Amino acid sequence: MLFKTAPSSCLAITIPPAVYVAGSTIEGEVEVNVRQLHEEDIEEVVVKLRGTSETWITVDDNVLHEAIKLVHENAPIWSRGGTYPTPDSDILRIPFSFTLPNELPPSFSYRPRLAHYIADVRYSVTAVGVRKGLFHFNKRHRVPLAVLPKDDRGALMKEAYVTTGWKTFTKEEKIRRGLWGEYSTVHVELAIPNIPVLPLFSDIPYAITITTITAPSSRAKSREHNSDQPSFPPVPRDPHDIKFGLYQSLVIRALGVKGKEKNCVTTILGSTKERRPQAPVESSFPEKEWVPLHGGSLGAEKEKDRSGDDGTKGSWTQRAIFESTFRLNCPCSFAVDNIECSYSLVVNVPFPGIGNDLKLVVPVTVSSGIVKSLAQDPVAASDDAPILDPPPAYWDLNDKKWDADEKE
Repeated sequence: MLFKTAPSSCLAITIPPAVYVAGSTIEGEVEVNVRQLHEEDIEEVVVKLRGTSETWITVDDNVLHEAIKLVHENAPIWSRGGTYPTPDSDILRIPFSFTLPNELPPSFSYRPRLAHYIADVRYSVTAVGVRKGLFHFNKRHRVPLAVLPKDDRGALMKEAYVTTGWKTFTKEEKIRRGLWGEYSTVHVELAIPNIPVLPLFSDIPYAITITTITAPSSRAKSREHNSDQPSFPPVPRDPHDIKFGLYQSLVIRALGVKGKEKNCVTTILGSTKERRPQAPVESSFPEKEWVPLHGGSLGAEKEKDRSGDDGTKGSWTQRAIFESTFRLNCPCSFAVDNIECSYSLVVNVPFPGIGNDLKLVVPVTVSSGIVKSLAQDPVAASDDAPILDPPPAYWDLNDKKWDADEKE
């Protein structure tokens, strides 16, 4: 979300909308109405660059607060008795620039409904009209900034998907239809590119393969299961019957107290309420196979003759394969003294019966994937626009938590 915030009556700050990378330069200008500055008894105008990592933890009726300064710079641009506009105007346009530090965590905001734990990493540039006196509040116009770390390695990964091959992660469990009976086998495999990080704003391919193996039975009994029909446990037929998403794990600290939170930040499969269209999913369902219990490996022999029974025991093997891509625009993985943010890809496959779901958890590192600031055009924004998307609370200028520097 990028937007122009409401200016003060006597000053307004303009910054090109962008996702800024750590180490880059932020340039803009402040439009000041000198006549109104005098009427408001403003002594000087200062542009402030701020970056803060803040946490709040509620313990009983107490709220513990911890703030860490990440960047704190002031640039005076006007003072009473200084530059005046031309006689036919009251307006001055004064440029400014700041250089962000090379090492910064990403813009971030965690504001759950039950706010026992709150965490923010927020950046802003603010034009402040300074008024002297204890009870004279300053005039200000603040513009929040979206910031990401510089990521040379992740930027290279965007070009390397087709040459890196795949790495796979698997999970297998035994399940049964009810409380009694023999166990069947369920198996899930997630394949993603063999790269050390998952960069933002890039289409990342994946493949999910689900395999089920029925409880052993004789070939005669196996005829009870028509080879064209699913056997227990069946494989999912609709990709959105699977829950596949990126989960965020947080460690939040404030004044020696620590809390942990986990939430889903990106739904890849399993939801019909995505804010952007999901990538098409290619689904395939190989013909199910009869595999003898002895003398054959998984998938080694297909049933070809259903007219007789040689007494051999075996199992039906069924597979479903789902292939597509996903794109991330969440804050990347990071750690500062009071906030740690890590991620996992989680695949949850439902099967009939209580407690039979199969869950695969794959820890991953999410990186920014950028090495320079990315200019944004909110009017022409598209689904492919590389916009970092913190929740609305990040941009809310009515949030009192912005006002910590009111009299700095």
